[in-house]
Amino acid sequence: MPILALTKNYLVWHYSIAYVDLLHIWWNYLWFVNHIFSFPEVVSSLFSPFKRLQEDKVSILKSPEDFFANLTVNIIMRIVGFFIRSALIIMALVGFAFVLLVGIAVFLFWTVLPILVGHFFIIGFQSFFL
Repeated sequence: MPILALTKNYLVWHYSIAYVDLLHIWWNYLWFVNHIFSFPEVVSSLFSPFKRLQEDKVSILKSPEDFFANLTVNIIMRIVGFFIRSALIIMALVGFAFVLLVGIAVFLFWTVLPILVGHFFIIGFQSFFL
């Protein structure tokens, strides 16, 4: 009789409390990916210059050639920053997708795990005596 009570308690835990724990673990992995790539900060600074490299402002009236040279450098630095941040955003999205897919797979595996354990136990028991 204690084995039936143990089995019942295990199944109640497996299909209730353990799902909440798995969800918290999954949320921690998503939080980690979000913070390792600094996703919100990178998105908010998408068009900022690369490493904040930019030339000082020069008046177009005092020196037109320096003004256009600085403008060119500043535009190039913003384009470089855009491409590097875009690559980082793509890597973060791939990381998010990977964590989401692995989390879904873990939830599906966790759902069928008691059935698989029973199935493999029966197969092992049969192969032991046959």
